[in-house]
Amino acid sequence: MTSSTAPTCNFSYHAIPAAFLLGFVPHGCGLIRLVVATKNKMSIAMPRTNLDTWKGKLPPDLWNHLVRARGAHLNSMEVFPLFAAAVIAGNVAGVGAEDLNADSLSFLTARTLYTALYIGVKNDVLAYARTGAYAWSIGIPIMALWRAGQAAS
Repeated sequence: MTSSTAPTCNFSYHAIPAAFLLGFVPHGCGLIRLVVATKNKMSIAMPRTNLDTWKGKLPPDLWNHLVRARGAHLNSMEVFPLFAAAVIAGNVAGVGAEDLNADSLSFLTARTLYTALYIGVKNDVLAYARTGAYAWSIGIPIMALWRAGQAAS
């Protein structure tokens, strides 16, 4: 008697847009807080100058929060290509769907934790937790790329 098992659904390609959109969460949160704080008087024409323009005009805690939100967003955009490359390389090389799914879920989890720590942590000592989450989050696609290279050779 043969047993048939359903193939594992590969959602790793779906994790690529999810990771990209996750990077916009801190941007959206920061933008909403800036709109409210400035009563919608920030620049739409030159949005990247808004933080500099409003420095000293907003409460320091709010301004620092906005800076951290922007940093979390920019960092997410910087790490995103590494993750996307790892998913694509893994699929092309024939890495198993279970491994790709686990890597994708781990990456999204690590990036969610990293973003929360980046935005929420105000203490330099506690910021080391963010550094750990960052190392975890970039280690996942680096190892996935390594496995893709092994599978391709």
